[in-house]
Amino acid sequence: MPAEKTFFNSPFTGELHPITEVPDEAFASKVTGDGFFVYPTDHIVYAPADGSVTFVFDTRHAIGMITDSGTEYLLHIGIDTVKLNGNGFRVLVRDGQKVKKGDTLMEFDSTLIKQHAPSDACLCIFTSLQNGQEIHLATSGIVNAMDPAVWF
Repeated sequence: MPAEKTFFNSPFTGELHPITEVPDEAFASKVTGDGFFVYPTDHIVYAPADGSVTFVFDTRHAIGMITDSGTEYLLHIGIDTVKLNGNGFRVLVRDGQKVKKGDTLMEFDSTLIKQHAPSDACLCIFTSLQNGQEIHLATSGIVNAMDPAVWF
């Protein structure tokens, strides 16, 4: 009997894509893990599920998270945005903080990112999938934050 699908909500609003289409070879080849990305039409990142912040990068462009059910994931805003040294990012959470689905985690300046980085793609990368576990898009086109984006 097949396992039940686990749906995962988008932390972002915008155009949904599979990770293999992201304009960065390391992410697209799934070196860091499978996932999805969104070309944002909004500048806010939300907690897609109840869980905890495992770490916030010093450069504020990425946040490590874990859901209460144990799914580990990384939220990464833009490509090569580590080089911005935190400029354009306002993180509203801290390491170890508990969050509820829908809580605001971060705000970012899309205009600044587009001007100073190769892409403003917002990534959600699953870092703890089981061998053979695959990510499937739950929809196509525009996705709103808190809507199901993928299932595995």
